[in-house]
Amino acid sequence: MHDENRPDDLKVLAPRWLTRRQALYTGGASALSLWLAACGGSSSSDKDSGGGGSAATTDKPSVPTDAPIESELLLANWVDYSDPANYKAFTKDLGPKVTVDGYGSNDELLAKLNAGGSNFDIVVPTGYAVKTMIDKGLALKLNKELIPNLKNLQEKFTKTEYDPGNEYSVAKDYGVTSFFWRTDVVKESPTTLMECYELLKKYKDARVNFLEGSTQNFAVALNALGFSLNSEDPGEIDKAKELLLSVKPYVDTINSTFIPRGQKGDIDFGIGWNGDVARIITTRAEKDDEVVFLLPDEPTEFWVDNWVIPAGARNPVAAHKWINLMLDPAAAAKETDYHAYPVPVTGVEGLADKAIIANPVIYVDEAKLAKYETQLQTPKGQQLRDRAYTEFKAA
Repeated sequence: MHDENRPDDLKVLAPRWLTRRQALYTGGASALSLWLAACGGSSSSDKDSGGGGSAATTDKPSVPTDAPIESELLLANWVDYSDPANYKAFTKDLGPKVTVDGYGSNDELLAKLNAGGSNFDIVVPTGYAVKTMIDKGLALKLNKELIPNLKNLQEKFTKTEYDPGNEYSVAKDYGVTSFFWRTDVVKESPTTLMECYELLKKYKDARVNFLEGSTQNFAVALNALGFSLNSEDPGEIDKAKELLLSVKPYVDTINSTFIPRGQKGDIDFGIGWNGDVARIITTRAEKDDEVVFLLPDEPTEFWVDNWVIPAGARNPVAAHKWINLMLDPAAAAKETDYHAYPVPVTGVEGLADKAIIANPVIYVDEAKLAKYETQLQTPKGQQLRDRAYTEFKAA
């Protein structure tokens, strides 16, 4: 996993077998209970914990512009989700030693931050989790004077629903969730999510993998039924549950660690994330095995991962400097080359691997992206999904 580029002094605390999207939804019911505790309302512990409190959301400057840079940076990132060469360059050019820690899900991260049990300087939550961090006072308001490269962020990523104006977050990269399949197994060419669900019933012997977790499974199922993936309607979520239960007999594995098996040709049909599937497509093509990723004309999930500085960060200046580096086109291009997801920084397209830029599975057509939905998770919606997902898993 790119270890030839890993700097010798980079300390990685997370297990090496996890990658970003593989780790995303492995938290399960225990993470849910922690997340609900984190989001269930303000309490005195919110204000007293080391992870921050409501005071973090005031208009006071988060960090003085002239504050000196610290000597360390603790970055909680999804493993192998940033180019180690950028860690090395950051230390060489600016001084702080980078330590990389990890976590198993957005829910787990939110619970850790709410409980004051971490001292992360940078975290990488998905958009809906950014909103929760802001609402709970767990995110540090950015001092934009320390991030001059913010001018390089593509304009549409300055107008997100979860943090308009980038007061607390900066987009890291983005992707899409959908179905993929091997064409030597699936002979049809489905164009909708619902057609994929129906084909699962036909190809009973296909090796099928779904992603782990209620969030992902219900996002795709709700969209397939023509509902918003953010629905809080119990009736709509129940219909999505029935759809999932109808195909459960044909699902062989439910596992977000799907890249290695996909590259070996051990998954015939499944749900995945476009950048990860792009890696599978490339590997299987070398064996004359065609894999297709569906980019539907209907809505499906469009997610954005973000750089956020927690309110309890011990090294906030170094954290700002890290975000600034990630907004440099050359550094951003290294990121895209490394993890095969688009980084929304102006100039990347002229510096990154041309094969990646030209790949329509990675750089999805803007007209299609405009139809896709971003998750805005709430405790109510998550409770409904998790109850239904428990039934799905038990069936």
